[in-house]
Amino acid sequence: MKRTISGLFAGLILLCACGHKKTDEGTITYSVEYELPDSLKQYASYLPKQAIVYFKGDSTISIQEASEESTSVITHANTHFMRALLKSATKHYAVDYDKAAQAEEVATMPSYTFTKTADAKTIAGYHAAKYTLKDKATGENAEAWFTKDVSIIPNSLTTSMDTTLGVPLAFTIKQNGIIVKTTVKEIKFDPVPAGVFLTPKGYEFLTPQQFREMTTGN
Repeated sequence: MKRTISGLFAGLILLCACGHKKTDEGTITYSVEYELPDSLKQYASYLPKQAIVYFKGDSTISIQEASEESTSVITHANTHFMRALLKSATKHYAVDYDKAAQAEEVATMPSYTFTKTADAKTIAGYHAAKYTLKDKATGENAEAWFTKDVSIIPNSLTTSMDTTLGVPLAFTIKQNGIIVKTTVKEIKFDPVPAGVFLTPKGYEFLTPQQFREMTTGN
């Protein structure tokens, strides 16, 4: 009897050890959908349909690709570092945002109040609770689903979300007049590729102001 109990206890310890995954390193794959007005539907093929985020410790990189273009954002939370890498078929730009510049960018994004609802569902294998988002400036409503089943460092895609509510697994918000729905398809807790947070050679560095002037034509 003692041997049986001892064996069951050892098995329970092994099961618990296998069930707790290391959550400070891995990959998140998102699907991205758009509701475009008729005047912009011709540009649908130029928009990224997927985003991949690698995370490790306090570092993340989000990568979105469409056609020959890609946008990647590297962040290091502890040092407030953020670098955007913008690549086309002919140009490669890198833009660094210090803490003040990041605050300016965040100020241009929608800001929300979050109200929990009674709705719940499973997304990517995790229990998620639904929140109604209300745009503080326009009063328009949106929605987001958060889970507390896992803890993962926030990334550039979740900047508008209140991550104290959990990990955002799905959120529908309006960006520049376009409704964008972002949903987690899969989370893997595997080692990230070596050098994934490094900037490749061949990128021209711009200040946030230079990049803004270039894109607005001012």
